Amino acid sequence: MKAGNLSTYVGTTFILFLFWLLITWSLHYQQLIAGLLCSVLVVIFCKDILIYQEERFIIKPVTFIKLFKYLIGLLVEIFKANIQVAMIVLNPKMPISPTLIEFKTNLKDDLSRVILANSITLTPGTLTVDLEGDVYLVHGLTRANAIDVVDWHMAIKLLDIEEGK
Repeated sequence: MKAGNLSTYVGTTFILFLFWLLITWSLHYQQLIAGLLCSVLVVIFCKDILIYQEERFIIKPVTFIKLFKYLIGLLVEIFKANIQVAMIVLNPKMPISPTLIEFKTNLKDDLSRVILANSITLTPGTLTVDLEGDVYLVHGLTRANAIDVVDWHMAIKLLDIEEGK
């Protein structure tokens, strides 16, 4: 194990352990030991298959803060989209206009592109149907939803994280 990779393994173990804490919601010593052991074993056995070394974001404090802001922004967008979809569904006229739209992004990293595609899909009312290179095919419940994805501010946040590499 190289010294440069040690920080990557420790960081990945820490993230997996945090995820373990979130899903178990327990601070009992047996849960903590089991979570830490599982996290270490996953990192040892999976090594670079979790995310390829060249695709990883360099985790600096600034990058971590940007990723945290991205996640908070995504949660806000998901909440707003839930309300919009609920209003559409509860409207007796059901004002839907299903639309497929194709657009390109300026994102350069495959990981950033996949994160954006998943973020679009996680947001109710939109679904990433296909991602080929930097071209997205997105389905929207309404035409406005589909068109809004083209200039979505979350893609700009991901581009900012990429440039901070």
